[in-house]
Formats: sequence, structure tokens, C-alpha cells
Amino acid sequence: MTASKNQPKKSGTTKKQQTEKNTQEPRLNNVVKPEGMSLEEWQRVLRRQAAEREMLGVQAVDAKHCPGEYRVFNPKSKEEYKVVFRGENSSWNYCSCMDFKTSQLGTCKHLEAVNIKTNGRRIATTPSYSSVYLSYRDGRKVSIRIGSNSREEMQQLAKKYFDSHGHLHDKAFAQFDRFLSAAAKIDPDFRCYPDAVDYVVERRENIKRSKLVEEKYTDSQLDTLLDTQLFPYQKEGIRFAATAGRAIIADEMGLGKTIQAIGTAELLRREGFVENVLIVCPTSLKYQWKREIERFTHREVLVVEGLHTRRREQYKMPQPYKIVSYNSVCNDLKVLKNTETDMVIMDEVQRLKNWDTQIARAARHIQSQYAVLLSGTPLENKLEELYSIVELADQFALAPYYKFRNDHIIINDNGKVVGYQNLNAIKQRLSHIMIRRRKSDVHLQLPGRMDQNLFVPMTKEQREMHEEFKASVAQLVLKWQRMHFLSEKDRKRLLMLLSQMRMVCDSTFILDQKSRYDTKIDELMNILDSYLEGGDGKAVVFSGWERMTRLVAQELTQRGTRFEYLHGGIPSAKRKDLVNNFTDQPDCRVFLSTDAGSTGLNLQAASLIVNLDLPWNPAVLEQRIARIYRIGQQRNIQVINLVSTGSFEEQMIARLKFKSSLFEGALDGGEDTIFANDDKFKGIMSMVAEYVEETAEQVTTPTENDPSADETEALRSSAPSDQSESSALSDPSDSSDQSDSSDHSDQSGNQPTALIQQGTTFLANLVQTLSNPEQTRQLVDTLVSEDPDTGKATLNIPVPDKQTVHQFLSLLGQFIKK
Repeated sequence: MTASKNQPKKSGTTKKQQTEKNTQEPRLNNVVKPEGMSLEEWQRVLRRQAAEREMLGVQAVDAKHCPGEYRVFNPKSKEEYKVVFRGENSSWNYCSCMDFKTSQLGTCKHLEAVNIKTNGRRIATTPSYSSVYLSYRDGRKVSIRIGSNSREEMQQLAKKYFDSHGHLHDKAFAQFDRFLSAAAKIDPDFRCYPDAVDYVVERRENIKRSKLVEEKYTDSQLDTLLDTQLFPYQKEGIRFAATAGRAIIADEMGLGKTIQAIGTAELLRREGFVENVLIVCPTSLKYQWKREIERFTHREVLVVEGLHTRRREQYKMPQPYKIVSYNSVCNDLKVLKNTETDMVIMDEVQRLKNWDTQIARAARHIQSQYAVLLSGTPLENKLEELYSIVELADQFALAPYYKFRNDHIIINDNGKVVGYQNLNAIKQRLSHIMIRRRKSDVHLQLPGRMDQNLFVPMTKEQREMHEEFKASVAQLVLKWQRMHFLSEKDRKRLLMLLSQMRMVCDSTFILDQKSRYDTKIDELMNILDSYLEGGDGKAVVFSGWERMTRLVAQELTQRGTRFEYLHGGIPSAKRKDLVNNFTDQPDCRVFLSTDAGSTGLNLQAASLIVNLDLPWNPAVLEQRIARIYRIGQQRNIQVINLVSTGSFEEQMIARLKFKSSLFEGALDGGEDTIFANDDKFKGIMSMVAEYVEETAEQVTTPTENDPSADETEALRSSAPSDQSESSALSDPSDSSDQSDSSDHSDQSGNQPTALIQQGTTFLANLVQTLSNPEQTRQLVDTLVSEDPDTGKATLNIPVPDKQTVHQFLSLLGQFIKK
């Protein structure tokens, strides 16, 4: 089998060479730095190991005419990179990959692959021509390498523009064209590489734009920009984003980030910097963006939607503003590979916090010179999330990543994150691209806000179910304390039990539709009756569980109270009507919503918000509250959180406080160092162990064949059906917990007797469910999801793991062959 003509041949090494290499250089951990090794040395070795492991293809471009130039092909990503290798540790080495440009190491795995292939031999002679290149060693610097052609004359010219280290003077950026012209006359073979030219152009445009904004766009001039009155801090935000070119507006929720983004786009359009603007936002906010742009700019706006073939044509339409959802643009870029626009606005950008998701990868393929990223919560849980978001605006702002981790993230000997430090320094490093103001900072006469945790008792039935789950959790805690390890199966079971404890704090109906025991519904109705009788105020009610909101809807209907109801099954095109009805119609007094409506929506017609339950993440709680506590609110607002007394829900309040302190430390000038209890899973276990301590003393240590596992499987079949509830079973630390081991040894559930018992239970429950129309509808809602953009239905069947499905299909295939 031969290599493709257009692809470099794999360099590789022989088995003997590889064995010798591994013997000489043990495989290093990519999380914990070995003692006695510098940070940079450790990172270089990791890249060399990656080059050995990934079998990258290396091919010389033209050994005779272009010595030292190579093409390196990555068979996994299908990407090809240009590499210039002048010898090991040469300052003139280069690679077109982003790791080389941001790591400040002077190497990357592609350069290391060439190094391995050439055995590190240095190019005998450097090129005779002079060249200007972009150095990435210590931040980006335009640098010069002087060759042998007319050397003395070129040195005299360079002294006028470059310092003694060969770096371009700041004042010389404006005269760079003059230097290029003179250099070309001295040496006809003189070269200036594209990335150096691009950086010079970027710096010059930034200077020009900054001067224009400062001199021309005074407060009075900005008053003519949009058809609305801007607050002073909003004008400041527009000037900041326009000056930066690529910026993050991270104002606290409710301060009007949308209007600042629109104002920035209009300023850049007016001055000829951009012609077209692409807004990428959650599906639920597309039409709200359309309404705001039309209202403030009176320009044409196109919502990109429909089938993929139709969307491809819509991107080419002439409207200056186009709006597309994250899901749609992700699907489109799988075919289009990349899309170009003069300016991109990304709303709720915290959705891209996980670097390697499909949506985050797609967002990085949107090519634009200007960008405004909007998020009231750019940091929700982990400091790494902030790094991922900042990369979308400026990949060099916090780079390199390994230094960022070393400076700000505290790990233990096992590489687990235990805390954060030097958080205030992050704010300083981002000051040129990120602006953040809190409501307390802008000195506006906002109405008052009163927060209250209202503790309510559980019924006897709720308490019994809660204690059963608590006892099962205690067994897992004892197992963890004894073995210092939980299998993946046990971890999933633990998270399921914790979620079930939260559910039953609201109502037993969420888990068992044959019963309904709760006190929060009655308490909510008492609150609403008292509030709505006293005047014309409106209220918003949130719950993370769709079935809980369904109970509230039934109670409001019985009382004859007019309300609007938003949940995950409402198409995005209809959501704007719900908000408009609630805002405009006086007799519509209550807006009922799952967390599907916790972001983006403007519900400031209300002045009371009731949270029937607490989310794991404090940012989600603030997102709910920010629906009513925002600029334009005229009334004092009241926030009531219903918390079940003596429950796991009450224990969560302390954890919410820690996450909030992390956010304040990094972005709001709070504590400089924040310590977590332990790594992400141990942090959960510490909180849980403290809560179930008394219960744990009363239970026996679980065995591997723990019969309560069947209980978990039975309860899983009655889990809530709304899309917003699927996140309830995720790790309470709001991050994926990856274990190196998964337990495949516990086969108790596969014993014949247990299998028959489970099958009988399943069939009985299935018959009972299908005999009830309402439960049948719930089953269909659970298994079938519908794309709000295309209407395409998808069957979703939960499975234990990929291996089980593979085994099942293999057995089925053998059966069919027979």
C-alpha cells in the first residue's frame, strides 16, 4: 500500500528505534510536571512524545531549492501544516499550527516529527536572502533575519526600523511599507512572510480604529447611533468593543449586552469597517434578536432557518444582519467547512465553554475580522472554561495554556484540581478584550432586590422516599471511603440518587405519576394568591423539572389564573409570542418556565420570581433571576427560593456559594485564591459524605452484588421526560468526570433469575404505561425529540454503553445470517 501522491509519507521509526527511545525517555504524564524538570522542558518532551505516538506524515518540499521546508500531514485530523526546520532549537524554526504560535516554546509536535526524521541535523547553510518573519517565542513580534546578500546595506536599513534584538519598533509599524520597499531594492530576493504582514496590518488598523472612536464617537455622537437612549456605561461598552475589534462583553445579566453588541456593529458599519454581521445565538433567542435589531436600527434582518439546502442559500442573501442558531451553524459547517463574515456576534457564549464539543469546534470555523462575544457568566464552574471562551476572541490573550494552568490552577500529586490562585491577574490580562460591569458598578437607580430562602417541610411520603435514597447514597459513600474508588456504574448510580433526592424535594409525582405528595405547590399558590391580589404585579415561576411545572400549570388552570407556559417542547418561533403575551396583556399574570427559558428572555414585566428548586450551578440561578432584574425594571423585585427543610437541597446552598466565589475571584476582583474541597469527584463525595454521615453509621458496607442496584434501574425508568431534566443526571460539579476505570465485573444484573425478574417487571410496567393515554404520551415524549428548526423527529433510546450496543448488533447479525 503506497502513500497518496498529495500526502507526505509517514516518517515513523523502526520498532527497535522506538524501543530504544522509550527506554531512554519514559512516557511523561501530561498533567503533573516531573520534579527536576522545568515547565518548558516538560512541555517540549510532551510534544516530542506526541510526534512519536501519532505517526505524522513528513515530506520535504524541495530539498534542493527549499532546504529545511516540509509538509507534515496529520492522518487523524486530515490537516496539513507547513514546517520550516533549521535545526533543533533554532530560533528560525516555524510551523503553521496554532500550538506553535501560542506555546512560546519554539516547537510543536509537527516540528518534533521533522526533528525525529532528520535526526535533528542543522541546515548547513542559512538562506542568503533576508526575511521578515513573525516570532512567537515571547509573544508576537515582527522580526528580521539578515542574510548574506548585501548584508551591510541591509543592516544599516534595519537599524532605522528594528531594535538590537531584531524586533520592529512600535513606531515603525506605520512606516512598514517604506521599509519593505527599501529592502526589496537592496535584495531582490528579500521576503516578508504572510503572518508578519497580517500582524502589521492588524496593529495598524487597531491604531486607526482606536483613534477614530476616541475622537469622533463622543457621548452625543453615540446618541445618534441607535433609535434609543443609551446609558453611559452602554456607550462605554460600545466604544470598548469597537476599539478592541474582537471583544467579550461580560456584563452582569440584565445590563443590556444585546444593545451594546448592536451598537458596536452599527458603529463599524457606519465607518466602513464591516458590511455584514452574523449573529449566532441559542434557538430560543433568534426572533428576540431580530426584533431588537429591527427596533433599534430599522435595517433588514434575515433569520437563517429551514432545511440545510435553504440555509446555504440564505447565508449569501444581501441582508446586512443574519441570525442563526448554534445548532444550525454547527450542522452547516460540517458541509461548508468554514464560513466568512465581516463581523460575528455570539450570544450566550458560555455554551462554548467545553473546547471539544461539536458546537465549539464549529464556532472556531467562523472566520471574521471583528467579533463581539456576549456572556453574563463567562465563568460558570471551572477556570478552564474561561480560557476556552477567551480563545474565540483572542487566542494569545491567556496563552500559553500550560503556563495558564501553572499560574492559576492548583493541583494535587495526582493531577486533580484542588483550587485556584492569582485570579485577579487574569482580569488584568483580559483588560484589553473583556469588559465586565455589575449592577452595583454602573451607579444606576435600579430598583431594590430582596432574596429570600423559604424553608418548607416535606410530607411524610416525601421524607420516606428521600431517606431511602439517602440510605442508598450512604452505602456508596461507605464503599468509597473503604476503597477510595467508585466504578463508573456506581458513580452514575450516585448521581442518579442525588438527582432523585432533589426531585422528591419538589414532589413525589416527578418520580411516580401514580402518587402526588408535596408541599411546595401549596406554598407557591399561597405566595401567588397573596401577591396577585395586592395589585397588578406579575410573577415568574421556575423549576428544573418539567413535571413540576406541569403540576403548577394544573393548579393555575383550576384557579382561573391566566399564565404562559414555556418548556423544552415549545418551538423557538412560538416562544416570542409567549413573552409578548406575558408582557403586553394585563390579565396574563404568571410566566411558568423550566430552565429552557432561563437565558436570554426579557421578562421584566414581572417583579416576583419564585424558584421551586435550586439548580446545581449558581450561574443558572442568576440567569433565572436576570429575566426580571434588568435594565428597564421599574419595580422592586423579590426573589423567593423554596427549599425543603433538612434535605439534600438545603445542603446544596454551601456548594453554590463556593462556585460563586470562583466567579468573583477571576472576574469581579474578589478573593485571589479559591480552594475546592478536593478534585471534582472528591468534592462531591465530601459534601455528600458530610450530609449522610448519620445515615452511614446505620447501614452495612455494600458488597459488589448490591441488591439496591435493581432499585436504581427501576427508578430510572420513571425519570422525568423534559429535555431540561436530562442535565439533572450529569455530574453535580457541572463537568464530565472521566474515570480511567469502569466496572465491568459486577454481573449481578445478568444472572438468569435477576434477568427474568427485570424482564417481568419491565413488561408489567410497559403494559400499565400503554394502557394510560397520558403516560403513553409521556413515554413518546421521552423517546422522541424534535428539531425545532426542521421539525425532524429522532428516536432516542438510552443504552448502558457503546460496547453493549455493539455486542447486541453482532448477535443480531449472526442470528439473521442463520
